[in-house]
Amino acid sequence: MAEDLVYTSFEMAAEIGGDIAPAIYANYFARCPGSQALMSHIDDLVRGKMLEEVYRLLMLDDYREEQGYLNFEIKNHKLAYSVEANMYGNLLAAIQDTIRSTLGDAWQPAFEAAWQQRIGDLTQEINARIQESPSTMSREPLTSRPICQRDLKHCPLIITPGYF
Repeated sequence: MAEDLVYTSFEMAAEIGGDIAPAIYANYFARCPGSQALMSHIDDLVRGKMLEEVYRLLMLDDYREEQGYLNFEIKNHKLAYSVEANMYGNLLAAIQDTIRSTLGDAWQPAFEAAWQQRIGDLTQEINARIQESPSTMSREPLTSRPICQRDLKHCPLIITPGYF
């Protein structure tokens, strides 16, 4: 079985940077200011659980078994929290950018390619859910807006002890 480079980069980031969740959220809020206000009432426990699910999704290479989960989450995020489609792409880009910056010189072109593929696959799944739920979310796919203002498995090393 081939090495999962996204998983490997998560592990390396955990070893180098410890808990990268605060850096991810700082990056996310900087690129997507509306999300900070939207999440202002959410404590670190809930933020940690949210990132754990995103990590889990990023470490999957097949989303067929996740369709029900993704359908529910996309609809719930829009109805309960007024999440906009572009916020998903901004979060995924913030995670990748944080891992890239945490790894520094250890970041490899192969990591970049693996991340772009995985984010592209997950983005496609999210867009499919948005398209299937026109009454609950704008039909604007998240790739139609920049996801960056600049150019499973489970990875327990990333989650801060005490979150769960």
